[in-house]
Amino acid sequence: MADRVDEPAKRAGGNLKWGIDPPGVLPAWIAEHDLGPPPVVRHALRRLADLPDVGYSRRAEELGQAFCDWAAQQHGWRPDPALVVPTADVLQGIWTVVAAFSAPGDGVISTPPVYPYFHDVAPELDRRSLECPLRHDADGWRLDLDDLAALLAREPAARVLLLCSPHNPTGHLYSREDLQAIAELTHRHDVLLVSDEIHFDLVYPDGTHCPTLALPAAAGHTVALYSAGKAFAISGLRAAVAVFGNEDLHDRFNKAMPPHLLGGVGRAGVEAAITAWRHGAGWLDDLVALFDRHRQMVLDVLAAELPDVGCHLPASTFLAWLDLSACELGPHPAARLVETARVRTSEGREFGTGGAGHVRLNFGTSTVVLAEILDRLVGALRR
Repeated sequence: MADRVDEPAKRAGGNLKWGIDPPGVLPAWIAEHDLGPPPVVRHALRRLADLPDVGYSRRAEELGQAFCDWAAQQHGWRPDPALVVPTADVLQGIWTVVAAFSAPGDGVISTPPVYPYFHDVAPELDRRSLECPLRHDADGWRLDLDDLAALLAREPAARVLLLCSPHNPTGHLYSREDLQAIAELTHRHDVLLVSDEIHFDLVYPDGTHCPTLALPAAAGHTVALYSAGKAFAISGLRAAVAVFGNEDLHDRFNKAMPPHLLGGVGRAGVEAAITAWRHGAGWLDDLVALFDRHRQMVLDVLAAELPDVGCHLPASTFLAWLDLSACELGPHPAARLVETARVRTSEGREFGTGGAGHVRLNFGTSTVVLAEILDRLVGALRR
């Protein structure tokens, strides 16, 4: 795998991450890595483009089987392909599942700071937003189970818990024991557990991702969402899967959300995801090894040059959650960093409660680009 980024090509090719700022600004914001898809996926897309037609795909039905084989190979968990529903992306899966299993006025719980689009689900679907904020201590960010139990006890109208596992933006990995407890609590209170596990393949050697649906306690009330988009850099091709814990959930969803309402997955996305899941394991190992070095690089530079910046070593994702509260950058530190460091990060406030004073830094790029990003941040924050 080549550890390099063709910056002019990124900017010229219509890439959102690289396209909103002038060339002098380096992007470290949107959760997409810069290494692109593996050669085998590129080859599959070129082969598709060379076909005499690009009509409807007959391979969409293979997407679920390819995912289940990948989950078994990489994570020791084999879901039932019959319980897999293709979706355009993970967000479509989340929105439609919440719409199918709750009613207007029902409560939808999020766990901020968390992926910003989670905050839009409840208001856009006329549900009530509820929060169980993560707690922060010397070991990092975590969901306090007593907090969750108390919230569920006082909010009987809560019907959905949105879980981000692995967690974006902190890189936290939920332990099997914590997931078991969450599954038991939500089951006891008749709450659907919706688990966004899109970063499930980006876990470092000192951690393990436990698929929520691998727990027997979760099966009857859990839907998990997956995509090859984050690991293999194919999010723009629009292919993901929703995995239902049992036949009853699957049938109830299909009755509430007819297949044509989902719109179907794109042919290019299907080809890319199937190819990545069937042939991308070795390439992914190299990618994770590279980003493992990058996460340590971020922590080492901060410790040596910017000790007032708080950051825990992420156990997953290619994202670092930086506490810049001591740097006195004002209410919008990411915007200040664009001005002073010529680096665009994600604004912490967008992640909700607990995000003030923070930015999310994407280290999923080449080593050369990351080194330049860190040099700029050090120069700006020292000033």
